[in-house]
Amino acid sequence: MKRLRFNTFHSRLLIWILLSTLVLLFGLTVLFYHYTTEQIDLKVGEAAQRNTSQAMDSFSLLARGFDSLTKSVMSNVEIQRLLSKEAPDEQEEFSKQLLMMGALGTIFYSHNDVKGIHIISNRGNVYSYESITHSINPAFLKGEWLTRLQQSDGTMVWGGMLEESLTVREDPVFTYGRLITNLITAQPLGVIIIEADPRTFLSSMNNLTINSKSRSYVFSDANQLLVSSHTDETLPESMLDLDQYEFDNKAVDASNESHLIVIAEEHKLGWKLLTLTPKPVAKLEQAEANRYFVLVTVVIVIITTLLAAFLSRSVSKPIKTIVNEMRRVERGDLTTQPKPTKSYDEMNYLNDHFNRMVSEINGLVERNKIVAASEKNAQIHALQSQVNPHFLYNTLEMIYWLLDEQQNEKLANLILSLSRMLRYSSDWRNSVASLEEELVQINHYMTIIEARSDRRIFVEHNIDEQWLITPLPKMTLQPLIENAVIHGLSGRASEGKISISLIEEGQSICILLRDNGVGIPDLKLKELQQSLKRAEQLKWNELLEEERKSLSAEPAIYGKSSGSGAGFLNVHRRMILEYGTGYGLQIESEVSIGTTVTIIVPIKKLRN
Repeated sequence: MKRLRFNTFHSRLLIWILLSTLVLLFGLTVLFYHYTTEQIDLKVGEAAQRNTSQAMDSFSLLARGFDSLTKSVMSNVEIQRLLSKEAPDEQEEFSKQLLMMGALGTIFYSHNDVKGIHIISNRGNVYSYESITHSINPAFLKGEWLTRLQQSDGTMVWGGMLEESLTVREDPVFTYGRLITNLITAQPLGVIIIEADPRTFLSSMNNLTINSKSRSYVFSDANQLLVSSHTDETLPESMLDLDQYEFDNKAVDASNESHLIVIAEEHKLGWKLLTLTPKPVAKLEQAEANRYFVLVTVVIVIITTLLAAFLSRSVSKPIKTIVNEMRRVERGDLTTQPKPTKSYDEMNYLNDHFNRMVSEINGLVERNKIVAASEKNAQIHALQSQVNPHFLYNTLEMIYWLLDEQQNEKLANLILSLSRMLRYSSDWRNSVASLEEELVQINHYMTIIEARSDRRIFVEHNIDEQWLITPLPKMTLQPLIENAVIHGLSGRASEGKISISLIEEGQSICILLRDNGVGIPDLKLKELQQSLKRAEQLKWNELLEEERKSLSAEPAIYGKSSGSGAGFLNVHRRMILEYGTGYGLQIESEVSIGTTVTIIVPIKKLRN
C-alpha cells in the first residue's frame, strides 16, 4: 500500500484548507440538525393528522354511496316482485333469473366501482350480475359472515376484504351487504351482497403513507379489519387491541415509543382508521430535509479542494507530469511522450532526457519482439519433432496382412493399431489435428491397452458432433491418456475407466479427461501444478533447460514415474506457445478417487 506523503507543499496546503472547511461545516451541521429535527417532528405529525381526517371523510362518502346502492336494489319494484314470488318449476325459475339479471344490470352499470351484485334468496337461490361471470364459492355460503348478514336487522353489514369472497376470483374485492325485506310485509326476502373495487379505499390509504414502512388499517364498528394498505401483511399482534386507543371523530395522535400512530373514527358508520409508522423509519425522513444542506456542503468541499489544487499546481505540476509518465512506463506503456512545458530549466532537462530514454526502450522492445517470434516458431518445431520411422509402420502393416491370412484376428488388430499410431505420431507435416482424429488415435491406443488389461481398462466419451472438427495441437490427448493408464489405472485391481467430455465456458472450450484411478498425493499434485505455472513464465533459455530436465525425469504425476518424451508438460508448453497464457492444462485429483485433467483452448481462435 502506498504511503501518504505529508511533506510536500501541495499536500499540506490541501490538508489545511480542507480541515478548516470541515470544522466550519461540522458546526453548521450540528445547528441545522437540531433545528430541522424539531421542525420535522412537528410537520410530520400535523400532516399525518390532516391526511387521516381527509381519508376518513373520503371513506364516509364512499360508505354512504354503498348504502345508497343497497337501498336502490332493495327498493327496486321488479326485484321486490321477483323475490316475493316463488317459481313453481324450472322454466319459471329460468325466466325469473333473466328478469332478475335485467333489473340488477340496470343498477350495476350506474356504479363504476361495483364488480358484482348478488342476491341470495331465502330458498338459497343466487341471482348475480357481473361484468365477468365467476363461479360461486361454496365455502362462502357456509361462512360466518353470511350467517351474520342473514341474522342482521337490515342495517349495513361490512365484510371488507374477506379471505373467502362470494365468487371464486383472483382480484381482491371489498364486500358488504344488507338484509332485503318485503317493503309491505317487512318479511325477509333474502340478502344482497355487493362486491366492490377496493382501489378507491387503497388510493385513499396510500395518501396516508409517510414513507415505505407506513401501514394503514380500517376497522368496522365490531373491530373487524375491513381493509389494509398492504393486503399481503398481517397487523402486528400488539396493535390488535383497539380498546387501548381513544378514538374520536377527528384525527388524534396516539404515538408510543416505537410507532407514530394516528387514529380517527367515523361516528355514523363506526369505522375506525389506524395508521402506523415505525419511528426509526420516520426519523430517517430528516435526511430528505438535510439533502439540500448536504449538497451545499459537498459543493463547498469541492470548491475548496479545487482552490487548494490551483494554488499548488504551478509548483507541483511539472514534477507530477514526469512522475505520472514514469508510472505509465512501469506499467508497460511505452507510447508516452511528455510535451515540453514552460517551466524551470532543470525540469526541461529532465523532460528531454526522459523522452530520449523512452524512444531507446521502444526500439529495444521492437527488436526483442522479432527475436521472440523467431524463437517461438523454432521452439514449436523443436517440441513437435519426433522420430519418423516410416520403415517400421510399413513393416508392421505387412505383418498385419500375414496374421490376417492366418486368421489371427486379435494379434492382427493389435499390430494394425500399433501401425496406425506410429503413422499418426510420425507425420508432422501438419502440427494441428481435429478432435475427431485425436479420438481415433485414442481408440487405436486403447485397443492395445484393452488387450493387455483383459478389457479391464477402457475409455468412453460423449462429445457432440459439432465439436469433433475442433482443431488441437497434434498428440494432445494421447500423452494424457497414457499417463492416466500407466500411473492411475494400471495399479487398480478393479475396472478402470477414463471418460472424455467437453463443456463451453465463455470464450473457451474445456475438454475434461476423468479417470477413477489411484489419484495423486497432495504433495505431488502441488509440485505438478507449480510446474504448469512455471511453464507459462519461462524464457527461451530457461525453457530449454526445463525441457532437458523433463525429458530425463518429468515431475511425477500419479506417484513414481520416469521420463516421458512427449509427456504432460510437453503438451502444456505446446498449448501455451500456441494460444498464450490462460490456456493449456489444469489438473485436479483426490487420492483413491481419481484425477481430472482439463484442456482449455480459446473458442474464438478455434472457429477462425
